[in-house]
Amino acid sequence: MNKNFIPTPQDEAMRLEASITKTANFAGTAFDQGIGFAPGGVGMPAVAVVNVTAADRASTDETYSFVLQESNDNASWNDCGAAQTVDVAGSAATLGAISVAGMISKRYVRVGLTVGGTTPSITYEAWLNTNACPT
Repeated sequence: MNKNFIPTPQDEAMRLEASITKTANFAGTAFDQGIGFAPGGVGMPAVAVVNVTAADRASTDETYSFVLQESNDNASWNDCGAAQTVDVAGSAATLGAISVAGMISKRYVRVGLTVGGTTPSITYEAWLNTNACPT
């Protein structure tokens, strides 16, 4: 999936993160899809829509990537899609929304953040969106 394709609308009931600023790797807040969640097969296509509102690139070596993760028990987590990076150009990060796609088959979902560089700092918010992906 093209990370620049943003499915709309975002459902507040499926918010993964309210606006948050992070300066280190971060395991996001778990979203519980309920005890009866069982999409079958290889899972259900979904995206985490991550809206980046600020990202430090002062040292020009800062990097940021997000990945959709899932868990059966809210304790052991696995990536369920490919990581997506925040685009950068020299000393500026590209702000705005990106889609972080995955196939979810487990009850709990979150978005993980990996940062790198000298002085990373990123502000973002995120939602789970399953409407844009045909099953």
